[in-house]
Amino acid sequence: MDPSLIRRARELAADATTGPCPLPCRCGAPRHEHRGRKRSGGHPETACSRYRRDPADVLLERAQAGAARSLGDDLAEHDRGRRRRRPARPARQWSIGASDTTSCRRAIWYRENPPPGYTPAPTDRRAARAGTLIHDSVAARRKALYPWRLYEQKVTLPGLDRPSRYDEYDPVTGVLYDFKTAGDWQWEQVGQHGPAEPVWDQAQLYALALTLDGNPVAQVRIIYFERKSGQDEEFTRPYDEAAARRALARLTAIATALDLGTPLPRDRSGPTNDPICRRFCPARIDCWKMTEAKAAGRSPESFTLIEDRDDIEWALGEYDRHRQAKSAADKQQVLAKTLLEGVPYGTYGEYEWVRTGGRARDPGPDVPGRAAQLEGLWDLPSEERPPLAELTYPTKTTVTPFREEVRRVRAAKRGQSRTGRR
Repeated sequence: MDPSLIRRARELAADATTGPCPLPCRCGAPRHEHRGRKRSGGHPETACSRYRRDPADVLLERAQAGAARSLGDDLAEHDRGRRRRRPARPARQWSIGASDTTSCRRAIWYRENPPPGYTPAPTDRRAARAGTLIHDSVAARRKALYPWRLYEQKVTLPGLDRPSRYDEYDPVTGVLYDFKTAGDWQWEQVGQHGPAEPVWDQAQLYALALTLDGNPVAQVRIIYFERKSGQDEEFTRPYDEAAARRALARLTAIATALDLGTPLPRDRSGPTNDPICRRFCPARIDCWKMTEAKAAGRSPESFTLIEDRDDIEWALGEYDRHRQAKSAADKQQVLAKTLLEGVPYGTYGEYEWVRTGGRARDPGPDVPGRAAQLEGLWDLPSEERPPLAELTYPTKTTVTPFREEVRRVRAAKRGQSRTGRR
């Protein structure tokens, strides 16, 4: 940007006074002094022929507005600008792509064929924006390291209207890379179970599209990056054409159901217990009748799924069945733990036997100590007692209790894939 424009904006900021903005013209005169009904005409004193707002004043206005905005506001505004520039897709085409392997089918139905009067609910986009920033930064660095690889390329899958876009492909080694960012909950799930099968299906579909275009694929790799700690873990599978074909068949079945106008089923358990439904699904209010359920004093799942006495009997049976299973599992867990008494702590295959606790907590208020402190001053004459505000409140440090735990080694370290880098 022109340095002289920045200097001029600084001068305008220094000369600013409290009150309405004068909106100065390039000639220096405020807008209200220009001629015409809309104050868009000339200004004789400065020989100005027509009003044109001073670009330095526009820059000052944008700078002041930017100073008052948060980072989240900036990211959201950037995303809104990008969405406005997207061209509308042709009529009667469904925007189904490889990424929909991880989507709830009912959410896809609301997205592609919304019912009359449907209004999407607001969703939490903060994690998605952070993931996009990390993804873009990672891609820029890997492009510098591996310039022969292909990045963010569109591929087409037969039977689907929307082109899909993979993250990274190495045409020399035939390895397809798919990057995912994870928060606390997702990172814990990946550590326990590895990538979910729908996530593998998505990567296999990208590989299928590449092979159909004549590009060899030997492996697919999914790399998870934890947003909080910066740790990453990599998971590898051979390219499986059969698995990719099965995933493609499921997506084309969704597109066929949309063609026929058939409502698609729900794949998630509901907003009460499922964080994906509760925070990230724009269809949750309509899909689970959340407004009506609240008015009726019921959970969205109960209001939506339980309609008559037979449904209630089924729900009671499900509750009782799982209660009995939990009770039996708790008994077996107690019996199994007795087998571990005295066993040395350490890692045994896929499991860790550890002793946790003994960590000092942050100092906290010592209520009994405070009472003893005040009791010690009770017998003193009132004129000799120090003001209460001058007394230091006693504190104490406690230690977390010890306990023994069985943990599973993270999925990336169980021999099924390479250990993530640290």
